Amino acid sequence: MSARARQGLPVLVAAIVSLAAATPLIRWAAPAPAMTVAAGRVGLAAILLAIAGRGGLAALRGLGRRERLLVVAAGALLGVHFGVWITSLYFTSTAASLALVAMNPVFAALLGALIGDRVRRREWLGIAIAGAGCATLAGGDWQAGGHALIGDGLALAGAATAAAYLVVGRRLREAMPLFPYLAAVNGVAGVGLLAGALLSGATFTGLPWQSYTAIALSAAIPSLLGHSFLNLAVRTTPTHLVALAILGEPVGASLMTWAFFAEQPPAHAAIGGAIVLGGIAVGFLGRR
Repeated sequence: MSARARQGLPVLVAAIVSLAAATPLIRWAAPAPAMTVAAGRVGLAAILLAIAGRGGLAALRGLGRRERLLVVAAGALLGVHFGVWITSLYFTSTAASLALVAMNPVFAALLGALIGDRVRRREWLGIAIAGAGCATLAGGDWQAGGHALIGDGLALAGAATAAAYLVVGRRLREAMPLFPYLAAVNGVAGVGLLAGALLSGATFTGLPWQSYTAIALSAAIPSLLGHSFLNLAVRTTPTHLVALAILGEPVGASLMTWAFFAEQPPAHAAIGGAIVLGGIAVGFLGRR
């Protein structure tokens, strides 16, 4: 490994720790409703990202009609992703939710195959292994009760919408500065989540102080710092190391939740999650 890459490793570690902090912060936000947490996190993140990228916001005015529609579509998908994934944490274990939402590379490959992209044999193998991990999780949660299965389904929906968000936003991220793009899509997502929260009757008032603190920290640490550090890391650290480290996010988040909230992962969730992450590692770490 080059000296420059070694210098980038602390930034990569900071990125993964920041991203992994999202789940324990969501747990800490209880008893705030899931939609309140999602809308608050994404809305505050949009404001912070707009401040960070204020020098490039003028690029938004230069977008054509097609690009603006793509921004709205990407923001809507991002909003659905956060809404269903955060809600999944209220139904199933942290380990199961994080392992299943980490399957977005699998869904990205499947979506790519639908629009004509070639899925390699190694990726099909990874999809099969990850699918076996999902079956392990679902089998254990079937025995645990219907609520856990609902959470699993929501986490999978979160993975699918995250993959669709990345596919839609691919060209926009190349045409726009990073922070203005993230501010725009988070803004669209935040408006959608706020509407969803109000329609569902979720409250934003009368919550304990730790709920507001946790929501604010989840916007500042995972959304702003985590993604900023990650984008800095990819400039100096080999891509395969970044991809491998990202797989450590579900593990780190599960360990944090275990340490702070005594939520020990069920055996089937730990086994199934390990199989899912193994499948993603086998199939997608070498993908370009």
